[in-house]
Amino acid sequence: MQSGTRLCWSLLVFLPFVVACTGEEPTALPTTRTNASSLEQNSPCFNNACASLQELLTVPDAENMIFSAEGRLFVSGGQSVIEVVKVADEFAAQTVSSGVCNFTGLAIARNTLYANCGDGTLWAGSLNKSPMTISPVFDYDSMGLANGLTSSADGQTLYAVDGPIATNAQPTPKIVKLKVAANNPLQVENQTTWLDLAGRFPNGIQRRGNLLYFTDSEIPNLGRLNVVPIQQDGSAGMPLVLATLESLPDDFSILPDGFAVTYFLTGQVIKLNFLGEQVDAFNPLTFSTGTSQVMQGRPPLFSGTDLLVTEKGILGEQSSPIGNKLTVVRKTSTN
Repeated sequence: MQSGTRLCWSLLVFLPFVVACTGEEPTALPTTRTNASSLEQNSPCFNNACASLQELLTVPDAENMIFSAEGRLFVSGGQSVIEVVKVADEFAAQTVSSGVCNFTGLAIARNTLYANCGDGTLWAGSLNKSPMTISPVFDYDSMGLANGLTSSADGQTLYAVDGPIATNAQPTPKIVKLKVAANNPLQVENQTTWLDLAGRFPNGIQRRGNLLYFTDSEIPNLGRLNVVPIQQDGSAGMPLVLATLESLPDDFSILPDGFAVTYFLTGQVIKLNFLGEQVDAFNPLTFSTGTSQVMQGRPPLFSGTDLLVTEKGILGEQSSPIGNKLTVVRKTSTN
């Protein structure tokens, strides 16, 4: 597709999306400002000039994270899924998985935490139980590596990424759709291929409204952020490339004013606007190689000006100081 055509499609897709996110009608193009907006003042820092990094917890092979609506934070890694809890002024990791597995993508829907495992299983458990525990509830069919995970608005569909590589088989890159029982969020009724991504290396996935976003790479492109609409019949629309990235991405999160994306190899986090343009970035090697996920903080555990970053480190290595941790980035100034 020619670049001009692609830009038109992107604008058609994203202008309604931006309105939905901000609750405001679109206005003219931005004019020069001298004062930082309220959004900027209350947003995390995305560059080294205004950031202070602090290792929060050791998480072997730290991979992914997700906040519940109430602000509970869950983190996946190569051994377990943990909940980050705070007692007095100290943070601690509380294991919620009933066994050891190479956990990857996380999703929350209908008060249920879902976790993918690289061995091709889906784990789940109710957020309402105390103590909370997740256990295997479904075995994927023909999944090279069950990775990124997100849910539909009603929680009756899960979307899972197969990729970017396979552990014990040939890669089978795709996005699969799981139908979850309407009366039981722990019961998966069937699995179908939602979007075939042959020849590509998909990784993270997130949803907002009726749009699914996913990161991938495809020769000769090192990395991309893509968007695909969920059509009224539930099928996949035409995928579009929103941003061509300068390094290999892992997972990402959606912000009120754009996207936060991790660069796996260079130890970076960057910020994109909704048109896919880079607007800020940390320097290379600010974080460990293997930077895997980034999310904006939420109360009550964190401030909205905090960033949480999982640092995986060296693949398969779970004890060295290279990665294997959850880091909090505190905002020190507004620049």
